[in-house]
Amino acid sequence: MMTKPGDLLLNRYKRIRLLGSGGFGAVYLAEDTRLGRAVAIKEMDAERLAPAERAPAEQMFEREARMLASLDHPGLTRIWDFFQADRCAYLVMEYVPGQTLRELLNRHGGPLDQSLVLECALQLCDVLQYLHSRRPQVIFRDLKPANVMVVEQQTDPAFAPEPLSLRLIDFGIARLFNPDRTADTLIIGTPGYAPPEQYGQGQTDQRSDIYSLGATLHQLLSGQAPGAAPPPPLTTLNPAVAPELARIIARATAYAAADRYPCVEDLRADLLALRPAPTPAPRATPATPSAAPTAPRATPRAAPPPLALPNRPTPARTSALGLVLAVLAIVAIGAIGVLGLRAFGQITGPGAGGAPGPAPTVPPASQEWLLPGASGQIAFGQQGQGGFDVWVATLGGEAPRRLTNDQRSYSPAWSPDGTQLAITHDRDIYIGTAANPMARQIQLGGLQARYPAWSPDGTQLALATSASANGPWRLAIITLASGAISYPDAPDNIAGLAWAPGSRLVFAAPADAGQPQDLFVLDVGRAVNITNTPDTEEDLPNWSPNGRRLAFTSSPAGANQLNLRQITLINPDGSGRQQLTFGAGPHTNAVWSPDGAWIAYLAKETSPDWQVWAMRADGSAPRVLTFGPERKFYLSWGPA
Repeated sequence: MMTKPGDLLLNRYKRIRLLGSGGFGAVYLAEDTRLGRAVAIKEMDAERLAPAERAPAEQMFEREARMLASLDHPGLTRIWDFFQADRCAYLVMEYVPGQTLRELLNRHGGPLDQSLVLECALQLCDVLQYLHSRRPQVIFRDLKPANVMVVEQQTDPAFAPEPLSLRLIDFGIARLFNPDRTADTLIIGTPGYAPPEQYGQGQTDQRSDIYSLGATLHQLLSGQAPGAAPPPPLTTLNPAVAPELARIIARATAYAAADRYPCVEDLRADLLALRPAPTPAPRATPATPSAAPTAPRATPRAAPPPLALPNRPTPARTSALGLVLAVLAIVAIGAIGVLGLRAFGQITGPGAGGAPGPAPTVPPASQEWLLPGASGQIAFGQQGQGGFDVWVATLGGEAPRRLTNDQRSYSPAWSPDGTQLAITHDRDIYIGTAANPMARQIQLGGLQARYPAWSPDGTQLALATSASANGPWRLAIITLASGAISYPDAPDNIAGLAWAPGSRLVFAAPADAGQPQDLFVLDVGRAVNITNTPDTEEDLPNWSPNGRRLAFTSSPAGANQLNLRQITLINPDGSGRQQLTFGAGPHTNAVWSPDGAWIAYLAKETSPDWQVWAMRADGSAPRVLTFGPERKFYLSWGPA
């Protein structure tokens, strides 16, 4: 048993301090001396139990380890190891510093702000939706404030809802759903949070977790621990609660399982119904071919500095319902994300960045978007009044078309056949045609997402996802037909995704925290670092149509070197490195034409802000395609 600080388990794990204990186990903060990281170690000492209780306890502990090992979601803690030593069993998990919701509620001394509770509800719905979508389903059975961890950096006394990041902990009594069973074998749970069927009145299913979630939200809004089922009407305990939210929680905590929400998706949908849905933009009247596209005049709105992370507002303090609606209202984007800073630089607006660079190697095109001999269509983001919208241009000199008109859309990606676009709207992903690019929102269980990339057969999207605006951003792959989401084993804080013909997915990510980005290829479920260049920053990779070459952005490591970025090519294994651009920079965001003959990219050679350029695939004949002052970013070149 771990009894002394400094003791090593397996000659690897060194205990630092006790985090908590109870029953037949304890949890310690420890150091993984082999990998140099903090971990949490859960110890199960069966010797503390009666002989008849030991075998069931050991089986439950091992089942928890196996269950956690099969799960991968930003709202869950990861498992690193499981072993037995000195008559004890140990589970080594990701260490999540912070406080539980119960501790925060006790510290607050009363009901929490309902804007915060609503954000908690959405995040917990996301985790439960993931668990319930497993096959077989995972029923948590012990959702309560004590089993919800708030990540440490988010526990500021102000406790604003936007940076909130929750983790669901303690899978000790979770189980796999068995549709052939009529009642639970083991009657166990926490009184007040566990539904009636968890006490011998039936089998627990996803509606049981919905009850526990409702009871948890009821406590957060009332300040009182739940008692008898169902809990008393919420508005009698806290009249300030919005009636809409109170009704949702009342349905979630109905005594009879049949009267509750049938699934977490329905509960989450009712919560999200409070959020104003984005509306597709009307198609703008095309400008004359010789003029740069100009955004229609919009009502001025506050926006964060360009190229900062998109932010949502803090809640307004006008009324009970206003608190709920305000936290879900989305301010205009003036940003493309923290990781985008690596690719596009810290620019404060048009005119920033110093004097224009020298003239390009060959004269610019005679008019915008004219590239003789090239085919296809380029979708791109363009800065407008306060934010960004998605546009599309062909290459015969015609004026581009505006596809969105909300100042909150960016990062377009064409489907392989060119019939659909995936775009990032705020921090959600939508797909649709160019005429209606936001026809369908991709359901990601409440995760924020960006950098969509289509699979070669058009059936899947790869995304960078996160439970929090602060990251970490993790790789997720969603199957569009079923909505199933997988989380391949890959480094955190990924950016710049692209899929090659076949199954190879490339992305940029730091190999370790604080390191510059390298390029990784995910092939058959394994991420391989193909560049491994600690002195070089690499970003925004893009496959050639035949999958034989990768174009990407490269610069010396360090934030002060970003203006030296150049377009570079390599082979899929990282060999054959070839620099294509040499002019005054920076250069970034290279994308191949559908026939592989051209590469479009962004540069500031002749302008203070990003404009679209093109060159032949061997780097010859570079030319600028756009002249207007509006910033362009995130290109996608698809077939016409």
